[in-house]
Amino acid sequence: MKECPHCHKDLPDDSTYCYHCGKAVDEISENKSEKKVQKLKKNPRPNSWSKLGIMIFFIGLIAFDFILGTVVNAFGGNVKIPYIISMCLYIIAIICGIMSLRIDKQDMKKGYEPVGNKNYAYISIFLSIFILLVNLNQIILK
Repeated sequence: MKECPHCHKDLPDDSTYCYHCGKAVDEISENKSEKKVQKLKKNPRPNSWSKLGIMIFFIGLIAFDFILGTVVNAFGGNVKIPYIISMCLYIIAIICGIMSLRIDKQDMKKGYEPVGNKNYAYISIFLSIFILLVNLNQIILK
């Protein structure tokens, strides 16, 4: 059984017209399949913003939050300074992730395939926001 794209009633599989509304069934399904087959052109422009965002995120997390924060805390220094520096890095990582998604969207509008890694972009955006809020909480409470 298939469904009429116009009135959404059930139809036999071999139907070419809907016997409820009288409209052709196969024309729309052929047009939809033609749209899905449309290929995007190979993109000549690289998009490394998402990878840069991930790299900056991990530099802020490991170098400034974990290592430098622990060392400064062990020597009795002001832990807010490495947290503030890492927060700046997280803001840069968020910007890099947004730039990657923006460039891919612009390229798809022009008919090019996206070359940025969408998953890396989302990771750099959302993890940076989360850790940024955690650091902000630590700065406010200390």
